[in-house]
Amino acid sequence: MSTRFVKRGNKVILGMAKNGSQALKQLSYSNKDWIRTEGDIPEEILIDYRMTIYIPIRDEFDRAYSGLIQLLNDIIVDEKIKDIQHYLWNNIVLDSSYYPKISYKKITTIHYFWSYIFLNKKWKGAKFKFFNLKYLSNRFCDHIKEDRKNIPLYNTAVKSPVKVEIMKNLPSKELLFKNYFHPHWKQPYQFMEKPIWKRLKSTDYWLDLEDKNLL
Repeated sequence: MSTRFVKRGNKVILGMAKNGSQALKQLSYSNKDWIRTEGDIPEEILIDYRMTIYIPIRDEFDRAYSGLIQLLNDIIVDEKIKDIQHYLWNNIVLDSSYYPKISYKKITTIHYFWSYIFLNKKWKGAKFKFFNLKYLSNRFCDHIKEDRKNIPLYNTAVKSPVKVEIMKNLPSKELLFKNYFHPHWKQPYQFMEKPIWKRLKSTDYWLDLEDKNLL
């Protein structure tokens, strides 16, 4: 799973797997002013007070669900499985055994933010601005004065016939969450991670692109 960032002047945008990584790759192709670096943001940027670091995020379950579809897609394509419905019905066993590998906790920059920056009034380094991933290709472009066409909206799930078929035959998101995701993943998500991300949205670390003035 890829993590990369692009940098132009004092602005940095972090892209993660299932969180704008491919879109930012295309931005670096479309606008050479944005320098792309594969990997996580180094500390020398994190501690630079002149920098603003933008991080698109979405709900962790939605991210994990997208990762599950990608995993199933890779298996079906690699093994050349023709009957997708039959494969899913036989392999998606609702036994609370699935533990997503994809996690924000594994991203060094985000771990650094929670450990050293969040609610730290003495922090003198880069400014952090998280925002809703769904605005990456539109309102966020307006915010940073970037041409919208340079950050394409990637949704391979609706473009890939295999992924469309997978989503058509999977149980509902609600049923998957309740009966397929492992309790050791669900409990931290429900009682720790989801509430703390909600808390973040009420702070200055959140870039609110819902503002009608940005439409």
